Amino acid sequence: MPIEITIVEDDQGLRESLVAMIRRAPNLRCVGHYGSGEDALKNLPAVRPDVVLVDINLPGMSGIELVAKLKTRLPKLQFMMITMYEDCDQIFNSLQAGATGYLLKRSKPGEIISAIEQLHVGGSPMSPEIARKVVNFFHRGDPPKSEVGQLSKREMEICIPAPRRW
Repeated sequence: MPIEITIVEDDQGLRESLVAMIRRAPNLRCVGHYGSGEDALKNLPAVRPDVVLVDINLPGMSGIELVAKLKTRLPKLQFMMITMYEDCDQIFNSLQAGATGYLLKRSKPGEIISAIEQLHVGGSPMSPEIARKVVNFFHRGDPPKSEVGQLSKREMEICIPAPRRW
């Protein structure tokens, strides 16, 4: 059974290229494509694809807003951002909204197809540059301190009783 894909991309040429690429892949099937978040929000719930490829910078409603709205309505739907944005804010806002994959538009067709397949079976594919930014985010700075470690000496005396002596 082929993986059903919907594309939300405002650049018509890129959208048509993605549709053609998906149609050539034997285990993928394009079941819809939209040029705006508003069109996708209105029509996509009736289509119920397996995976949605979403551009971040859409006219009107952004791709991030679209993912957040659709994720609440269709929580099992898998979203992959496919964009040119590499900045941490866009990456983390996308993931927080509900995207589980993040590819750069310069990815090769084979990489996009492979990422769709990975996403469909439970993976979280990301372009290598994006994965490195996510890892670096978690490696930077001091690890968060526990709340107990932030208490003053007097707060510790009040909140954490001394051990009982029998």
